[in-house]
This record gives sequence, C-alpha cells and structure tokens, in this order.
Amino acid sequence: MNGISQNRPAARVLRRPAGARARSALNQRPHMWRVMCDLSRSGVFTIADVRARLNSAAAASVRKYLRALLAAGYVSRRDDRGRAGLWQVIRPQAQAPRLRKDGSPSACPHGQQFMWNAMRRLKSFDFSDLAAVASTDEVRISPATAQRYIGLLHRAGYLREVERPRPGHRGRYRLCLDTGPRAPRIVRALHDVNTGEIIIGEEAA
Repeated sequence: MNGISQNRPAARVLRRPAGARARSALNQRPHMWRVMCDLSRSGVFTIADVRARLNSAAAASVRKYLRALLAAGYVSRRDDRGRAGLWQVIRPQAQAPRLRKDGSPSACPHGQQFMWNAMRRLKSFDFSDLAAVASTDEVRISPATAQRYIGLLHRAGYLREVERPRPGHRGRYRLCLDTGPRAPRIVRALHDVNTGEIIIGEEAA
C-alpha cells in the first residue's frame, strides 16, 4: 500500500473551475514551506530562489505567504547591500504553518487527517467504522462526515469497493491508492497535499 498506483483514470482529474487559482496558491504552501526550510539550511533566500524550485509558484503567492510567516514569527527578513527581501526560516517544523494573511493560525482539517490515518490502518471499513475509529476525545467525527469523505475518495480513485452498498447493508471500502501520510483535503476541491494534485474541482464543494 506504500506505492502510488500509476493506473488512475484520466477522467478523474477535472479541469479547475474559475477562481481556483487562489485555492491553488494555498495548496502550494506546503511545497513552498519545504523549499524555504531547505534553502534556510545554507543561509538566506529570495523569492526568486523559491520560485526556481517551484516553477508553478507565482511571485505574489510566495510573497503573500512570506508576509504571513513573518507576522507569525516563522521567518526573518533583512536587506543586504541593496538586495531587498532576503529571508530565512527561524522556526523550522515538519508541517507547513497554516496561516491567515495577518499571521494568525487558520483552521486545520484534523477530522480529514484522522479519517485518512484510520483508512491506512484498516483492512476494510464502512462509514460507521471509519467514524468510530477516527474519532478522538477532542475531535468527534459523525457518520455523515465519514460517508461524504469516503464518497469523494471513492470517486477520485483512492478507495475500492469491497462490498457494494444495497438496501439495509452499508458498502465497505478499502484504501487502494495510498499517496502518503497527509490526508487529501477537501477545500472547495479534493486536494492531495502529498502530490500537489487537484483531483476533483467544483463538484467537491
């Protein structure tokens, strides 16, 4: 289950809807953060340095994230001999900080991560099983939430039906596409943060 299947049907990757670019910039932040941390190990970096590692990242998107990181105290900035915008990560961590533009923390979809973790452990599950296993004392996941997440992942090719749903009997599923430890997130799309791929666009709203 550790390998990534190469057999995903092309029809599941949908065209991004209008207005998806702003969401895409947020989705790139884990990759930006990883690059920033890597560059900071050898000194300071510029926005151009980050963009050189991430060809699809717009300068404005990198700049906006750096400003949020600066406000939250994750990075420092200085000017050196007339070179504006030299940055360095001063509080490195494995997970990319999820921040609003003022540097305050934004909500984190813990429930989706807990469900993904449970799917990776379970041999098969229905939505009731998943809700029970993924819930914690702090985060309670309803069967309806688990059912919706299962439905989206199934449509996107991450889950395979073990038993088809029928009247009086819940469908059972197993994970067949494990792309890594971080859960594909539902924003207004299903986003796999392990691969950076937008799997389903507007239909996931």
